[in-house]
Amino acid sequence: MREIGVRPHPKKKTNIFKIFFLTFILAIFTLAIFRLLNIEKLVLKGPKTVVQLITNTGLNSYKGRTNLLVLGTSGSGHDGPDLSDTMILASIDKNDQDVLLISIPRDLWAPDIGAKINTAYAFGQAKGQGLKLAKDTLSRLLGIPIHYAIRVDFGGFVQAVDLVGGLDIDVENSFVDSHYPIEGKEDDLCGLTLETEEKDGARQQVVKDATGSAMPLDKITPDNDPFTCRYETLSFQKGQAHMDGTTALKFVRSRYGTNNEGSDFARSARQHKVILAFRQKVLSSQTLTSPKTIIDLAKTFGQSIDTDITDEEIPLFVKLGTKIEPQNIRRVVLDATRQESVLEVGNLQDYAGQYVLVPKGGSWTDLGEFIQSEIFKLKEK
Repeated sequence: MREIGVRPHPKKKTNIFKIFFLTFILAIFTLAIFRLLNIEKLVLKGPKTVVQLITNTGLNSYKGRTNLLVLGTSGSGHDGPDLSDTMILASIDKNDQDVLLISIPRDLWAPDIGAKINTAYAFGQAKGQGLKLAKDTLSRLLGIPIHYAIRVDFGGFVQAVDLVGGLDIDVENSFVDSHYPIEGKEDDLCGLTLETEEKDGARQQVVKDATGSAMPLDKITPDNDPFTCRYETLSFQKGQAHMDGTTALKFVRSRYGTNNEGSDFARSARQHKVILAFRQKVLSSQTLTSPKTIIDLAKTFGQSIDTDITDEEIPLFVKLGTKIEPQNIRRVVLDATRQESVLEVGNLQDYAGQYVLVPKGGSWTDLGEFIQSEIFKLKEK
């Protein structure tokens, strides 16, 4: 690609490339960015990098595969800003360019931290170790090393989608979700009151309406939730749809959709659709020939990305990514909604009333062996 306009300061140029590369990772290993961004002029910093590029070494790996954890969080201004709403583990074979994407449900129980897996980044971030704790926790659950991690703030994702002009999504199933949370109303009482009552010698919190009718707080479910003002109703119709950033985010985060769209399996499928659509828009000539769009994307993601990938490792990821073909991407979804699923819903009494997912039969070893078998099995020709 020809350089347009004034040559930027070298440091600024490197930063722009780094953020754009992270966008590339989020978009499932863009295939053409290596040549289009003229990377050989941007990242050949010395003999070490040259040797790494030529010999395909340098990235951490295990049995020839590099494992990358991608996290999506709500970000500042939201309830639970550091909770991982989306978790995808990408395992990449650097020799055969085979990629396995494993969707990790946010409700998966993590015995090491005594909480759901989606809290690991938040717990660690309180000590400035969010990515490390998320990687370590999931690594012990699955029995494999996780070499790198990226955390993306959804607020940045919304802005990025709008910057590229929105996404064209093929909605496979019509669905309605009447329980989508409204930002800023997470704690709204909706005209109700919270009181503490004593019953059978035990104290409990109850929700009371204007008539005095009471409902125990711990008995509230999505089906009987009285705090209706906290939610909006989403509706998506089957077929092609053009979505702006806000709509695309709602599409992927919806958790209580009708028509079987409330499962982790369906939700994961929607997430992958949006990621691939975003990849297509980022690679479009309209985006790649617009310096302003690229710089704006860099600024947006620069404020909303946390990663442990170093500057020296970026060209190695790009070299690997340019070899990956879409047909070599496989997908595994961990959920508890299908008969063949390896997870099941845990006993509420064992987890303080929380809805959690655990391995069928209670064997974490079996879960790890299943994941490893999926990662290392040969693809069908």
